[in-house]
Parts: sequence; C-alpha cells; structure tokens
Amino acid sequence: MSDRRGRGVHRRPVCVAVGFALVLLLGVGVAAPAPAQQLEDPMDPLLVQVIGFYTGAIGEVDDPRAHELLLEAAADGDTLSRMWLARVYSRGRMLFEQDAARAREIAAEVIDDVRRLADANHHEAAFLVGTAYAEGLGVETNQELALAWYYRAADLDNFLAQHNLGNAYREGNGVPLDAGIAAYWYRRAADQGDALPCFWLGQMYERGEGLPQDLAQALRWYRTAASRGRDDAKVALERLGG
Repeated sequence: MSDRRGRGVHRRPVCVAVGFALVLLLGVGVAAPAPAQQLEDPMDPLLVQVIGFYTGAIGEVDDPRAHELLLEAAADGDTLSRMWLARVYSRGRMLFEQDAARAREIAAEVIDDVRRLADANHHEAAFLVGTAYAEGLGVETNQELALAWYYRAADLDNFLAQHNLGNAYREGNGVPLDAGIAAYWYRRAADQGDALPCFWLGQMYERGEGLPQDLAQALRWYRTAASRGRDDAKVALERLGG
C-alpha cells in the first residue's frame, strides 16, 4: 500500500503540516514529531487484500471476502490484522457483529506492539493507533490524540486516515466544521481508490457543499463510487438520470 500516491488535489492547498499545527493549537500533545519517512516494513499481503476489498480500493467493495480474509490473517497472529479484528468488532464493520467487549480484549493484547510500529512510522499502525484512541481500543478514548495519529498516518499516505480526517471536518468532530477541508481529504482518499469518499465527493458536488455545485462532477464521482460497488452511488445515478 505504501506505493500508492494521490494524483493531486482539486481544491484547497491544505498540507499536513497545517493539520498538525491545528491540532497543536487545540492543545494536543503529540509524543513523537511528525514523520518524514514511512517504515519500510511490508504489511501482511492478506491484510492488504482485506483493506482493498473492504474499501473497494482493489476493485469492488466485497465485505464477505474481506471478512473471510481477515479471519485468516488474524488467525496467523499478525499484529496489525488482530488490531483490525478489534476494529471491526468495535463498531460491527465488515459483516462482523458488534462486540465491544471482544474488541477491547483483542486490542489490549496487541496495542503495545501496534504503537511500537506506529512510532517507527508504519502507516497502517499509525492509522490503527488513531482508531484505538477514537474508539477506546486498548487505550482511553481521546479524540484529540485520535486526530493527531490520523494526521500522522495521512502524511504517510494512508487513505483510511485521510478518509477519517474528511469525516472529522465534515462533521466538526474535534476540529472546526469545514466542508472544503473535508473535500480535500476525501479527494486524497478517493484518488487511492477508497469508494466511500468517491460517493461523498459526488454528494458534495451535487449539493455545493464545500465545493462548487457541479452536476457533471457529481455524476463523475457517483459513477466512480458505483463502479467500486457502492449501492448508494448507484441509487444517486438513477435519481439523477446519470
């Protein structure tokens, strides 16, 4: 996943350094400095496939396949796969039934190892530490630290961290509400194949939310999301006659 790079931004030349500055202005203490280079330790290939099927980044969203592969990867004891297992149990993602107690139990077993990888600039580990703080997995819930780790992972080009930063700015969750910055982060994630941000971009262009209202661009992003298996995008295309 580390070789994927966004193809530029459509709007708002917002850099990650600005994101870190904002976090610091909000009073967040980040233990380690902003990373300059990603750890070259490759991820388990099974986990790469899990994330690809879950997000649609390697073709189409396929939760049953992602579910199956994650169980296989976690059974082998892979640290990041086990933390992902905690993540999906935490909120009931990827066809796993929500089981918060099980999620916390798994996370407690691996969080220290995940944190060590994150401190060494492993992009997926940094994203998962952000999730841990966002959802109370092996650590106390702390939205400010969750955002700080998402910024760090996003700087390492982790598209799910970029996706989550888009969510934060669109919802005003721990940061000032700003649909334009949300669109910037969604575009970075969408350029790496994440299907849901493609849908959000279509919706934002359709509504003129943080972006100029532009039906052609809305249809373009809805089509991209639909091609990656998003049923909500297919509904939007039918509604707009696209």
